Amino acid sequence: MPSPTRHLTPLALALSLVANLAAQCPDPPTPPAGFPLTVVSDQLVTYTDLYRTRADLRYPSVAPGSCGWPLLIAVHGFPGSKAGPVGAQAATLAQLGYCVVTYDVRGQGAAIALNPGRGTTLMALSEWIDLFEMIEWVAAARPGLVDLARVGVLGISQGGAHAWAAAAWSGRTPPPNARRSAPFPVVRVAAPTVMVPSHSDAATQDGHAFINAWTNLAFAPAGPMAVLDSALQATMRTFLQADDPAGMHAWMRNDPGRDFQHLLASSTTAVFATMAWHDEAMAPNAALRALAAMPATTPKRAFLTTGLHGTPTNSYESARADRLREAWLARFLKSSAEPVELGPPVLSALLPANRADYLASTSLWRHRSDADFALSATPTTYYLRQGALLSTSAPSANEPPESVQHNVPAGYDLNAWRADGAGQNLSLAFSRIPLSSHAYLTTPFAVDTELAGIPRLELAVTPNHTRFQLNARLEIVPSSGTPQVIAQGGLGVRQTGSPTPATIAIELSAIACVVPAGARLRLSVRNHSLVIPSAAETFRYLPYFASSRVDLEHKPGAASRLLLPLRGAPNLDLATAATEIALPTPLPIALQLRSSSSRAGAPYVLLSSLLGQGPALALPSGDLLYLQLDAFSFELLGLAGSALLPGFAGVLDASGIANAGLHLNLIAPLPLELSGLHLHLAPLALENGVLRAGAPLELLFR
Repeated sequence: MPSPTRHLTPLALALSLVANLAAQCPDPPTPPAGFPLTVVSDQLVTYTDLYRTRADLRYPSVAPGSCGWPLLIAVHGFPGSKAGPVGAQAATLAQLGYCVVTYDVRGQGAAIALNPGRGTTLMALSEWIDLFEMIEWVAAARPGLVDLARVGVLGISQGGAHAWAAAAWSGRTPPPNARRSAPFPVVRVAAPTVMVPSHSDAATQDGHAFINAWTNLAFAPAGPMAVLDSALQATMRTFLQADDPAGMHAWMRNDPGRDFQHLLASSTTAVFATMAWHDEAMAPNAALRALAAMPATTPKRAFLTTGLHGTPTNSYESARADRLREAWLARFLKSSAEPVELGPPVLSALLPANRADYLASTSLWRHRSDADFALSATPTTYYLRQGALLSTSAPSANEPPESVQHNVPAGYDLNAWRADGAGQNLSLAFSRIPLSSHAYLTTPFAVDTELAGIPRLELAVTPNHTRFQLNARLEIVPSSGTPQVIAQGGLGVRQTGSPTPATIAIELSAIACVVPAGARLRLSVRNHSLVIPSAAETFRYLPYFASSRVDLEHKPGAASRLLLPLRGAPNLDLATAATEIALPTPLPIALQLRSSSSRAGAPYVLLSSLLGQGPALALPSGDLLYLQLDAFSFELLGLAGSALLPGFAGVLDASGIANAGLHLNLIAPLPLELSGLHLHLAPLALENGVLRAGAPLELLFR
């Protein structure tokens, strides 16, 4: 068998040379097993307002390059501490050649005992100044250890808010405050996970309703996990007791430095954002809009998947998110030669239609790539019709409305809700304020159909009260088995004057999935804001404590409708349980190419590259092939179908599936110079004379 290894070593060396030439301050090469680490724990840090906390440093136990190690600040979630999962993440990243600092955020962890009576202002200017002062503290406390020209910030949830804030405030002068007037340090890269940029919007549904979780925080006593700033809690309670989410939204937006989303529109910080489809607190939509609003020249990317904030953990999705994030950090902090910013702006893991697969930790999700953060698609319109139908035909005559009832017992208010604990007990909540819901179903889908984008619901309503909530849930209902929620959303409406008929628009959560042949879609319109991130439902937003009835109209001039981003036959998807290729002797890797029966018999090929996933090649079909071809690509193409690459070329079977294998073990040992590089793969198929491409897949040599 011809061996492609003659191209591997020179290409790997060339890529390393490019990276070193691009790096003004090259770091020592990372060993295949990672650097041994030095860990310095529980360092006392005092901020300029005399607030104290403790920090841990992890960095390689070898001398850094002439400029020091690139610095990463990894921020924990709320409530939490540096002793939580962020520590394991920090250790992994430090082994790759970073100095990684974790610390207890204000009002949490060791900071509670160090600062009696002083709590967190919950992701506001005080916390942002703390973050930037932590960056400066590391450089001052350990001269020569870190390179302040190469700084990144990452974190989950609360930590994700810090990462967004770092991107927004990087290099800028803070608003007037008692602590700092100097510009903040420059942050080159940010990696927020499960957090949108504006928690002002998320906490108040853009001023329409209160998020359920924050209600508890407003009244929470000081505890071992977190202490909140007393003035913040008093302000939150004032707005909650007054039933004034719009007032709280305006206050949060105008609190100097707290809300920074507008600053992202001119940020140059490279952002890699990871969001979970069914996050119990927030949809991915706002993060996608923020990325879309950033300058075209600013590198940015989103990975939409599962994990955290109540959603199921999938081991393969978690591993892929980690590898993508590591590649992003390496590109912008270590001058990696791989142009990750030229890969797909949005990479989506398609939510499984089968609920068991959604909940499973080892199911292989499909993936798709999009060049557009808006996930734009020409929608298919479905009308809500009498008889519980979702129909592509609009009503030609007036049809009877359905009524969504919201019956609140006399005197039942926020205080009673809290005393009941109804926000954490659905059966109790429904006994107080019953669930009212109306469902509408499509006819069964004739073929597998991909749904990807942001569904929009337009409801023609006649309310009997000026204040009401309507919430929507979209599900796949299989021909047999358990329905699977795929999108959800809602809106609180507060009219002035008398109740007025209106058309209200509800943006559902972004989604990517495949509706199987024989399944139906079901839309439910209900009074309560409920989400189901994994196995159990939970409240996202507080109900209104005022009774109402809202009629859903079905008239020719006032028709309620659902706009769905249907895409046709499912895209090609190349799946594997592997994320790495072990050096020098890899294991065989099984691959599967998936589409649908509509592509049965289509010839296909799996293409490869060591250079990266871009710039994308536009195909006549409109698909983008995210792969940069190189000499190794053509060498492997010539071996497609051999024992080395079984199934790398062929035809799709009757189900639109093909199995393949990557058997690099047959040419072992592989050169260690490949360590840290990726083998990129992308599928290409010929469908009725038209070339179609699927999302790229990356495998890390390690």
